[in-house]
Amino acid sequence: MQLADTVVTRPALWLLGHGVAASPSPAMQNAALRARGLDWEYAIRDVSAAQLPDALRALRDGVARGANVTIPHKRAVAEACDELAGDALPTGAVNTVTVGEGGRLVGDNTDALGLEGALRAQGLWPEPGAVAVVLGAGGAAAAAILALSRAGASTISLVARRPDAAGGMQGMPVTRVVRWSPDAVSDTLSRAGRAGSILVNATPAPLVDLPVDVAALPDDCIVIDLRYRPRPVDLVAAARARGLRAADGLEMLLHQGMLSFHRWTGLEPPWDAARQALRDAVAAP
Repeated sequence: MQLADTVVTRPALWLLGHGVAASPSPAMQNAALRARGLDWEYAIRDVSAAQLPDALRALRDGVARGANVTIPHKRAVAEACDELAGDALPTGAVNTVTVGEGGRLVGDNTDALGLEGALRAQGLWPEPGAVAVVLGAGGAAAAAILALSRAGASTISLVARRPDAAGGMQGMPVTRVVRWSPDAVSDTLSRAGRAGSILVNATPAPLVDLPVDVAALPDDCIVIDLRYRPRPVDLVAAARARGLRAADGLEMLLHQGMLSFHRWTGLEPPWDAARQALRDAVAAP
């Protein structure tokens, strides 16, 4: 059945992605909707690149009121939207779509603000002048770069497995591109002064596949892995075992999701209900 043929029994919101069946976002968003007394339904729509145009047509036709967008569709959806707002403009990636009048698709990106909110909530927001290293060259990396630039990082170094991938970051406040190697990453972070350093993994790769030697990281380095599964995330666990301040991406998922919730509903997010539902969903076997 085509998405445009879906029978709508109550207002719908979607998560558009591919290979995202295990996402905890529906648990979080549906708990938030219930807490605010909204009889809406948030559901996963797993679509391939070939199926994405059909999904966007269904949004235009009013089958759903909005959608979150995740891998691998953030940049493709940005190109398909009628209007880009907020952080979708500098990042060129969309994670939140709102359906306007006449089926007009407005794309936004709450990832950078979500990361900022998560780091502030956990006491991990870097000092102005910090040296930052971001692993990855996709939409999540762009959001991390934007957030770190707002934090006043003195330098933001991008580390991409493929050097040509860094070309997608044109226009982003990247100071330099660093080789995909543990020595290069450690050397870059060790140049931090009093403001310290921060390392953000914006790739889906586990620690064994990352150019990171946790033992060689500076003692004041903040370590952030935007992954939230498996728990504990191995990079975060290794960093904490070394005495470093570290966090995974679960709190960021909460913050970016609740910012999306506000854009769709206009209501203040029910933070406690959403956070508990998210934690329960991730902890479930």
